[in-house]
Amino acid sequence: MSKYTENYDVDASVEETPITTEEKQDFLAINENDILKALKGEDGHAEETKEIRCKYKNAVFTFRIRGLSEREYDSCRERCTKYQKNRRLGGMRLPEKTDTVGYHTLLIYTATVKEDREKLWDNKKLWEACNALTGTDLVEILIPAAGKKQSIVDEIERLSGFDEEAEEAYNDAVKN
Repeated sequence: MSKYTENYDVDASVEETPITTEEKQDFLAINENDILKALKGEDGHAEETKEIRCKYKNAVFTFRIRGLSEREYDSCRERCTKYQKNRRLGGMRLPEKTDTVGYHTLLIYTATVKEDREKLWDNKKLWEACNALTGTDLVEILIPAAGKKQSIVDEIERLSGFDEEAEEAYNDAVKN
């Protein structure tokens, strides 16, 4: 025996049998039912949220954030990116600069649960008190620290499925 197969129990009599058409249809039917239940919301799965506590001067306020979809991320990125036409490439629009501060602010505003967004970021009384024109302006005023914003953005990314543990769990589920 070669030195590479000595450590393994190899049973040459076991052969892999191909999946029959019936087995494949049963498997697809089971997955189809799971997908239909998930689409209808019958599995009782609620959107995961996280409460964030912030301190502005002496006032402490809280709000809840949720994960964002790929379209929401893309919309935020598009709104915070300046484009310029490149004449050398036939007038193709190319990204010139992305406003990272604005991007993080818009991610926080967009990821805030609707009820909390209406009470906090879209509160006209707070806008007047802080001289803000929009909800995103209020986010910038009430959360001025870059580190705090980054930690909130990291949490939004985790809720949106951008952490390694969620990816590993997803890959394990797909394999099984």
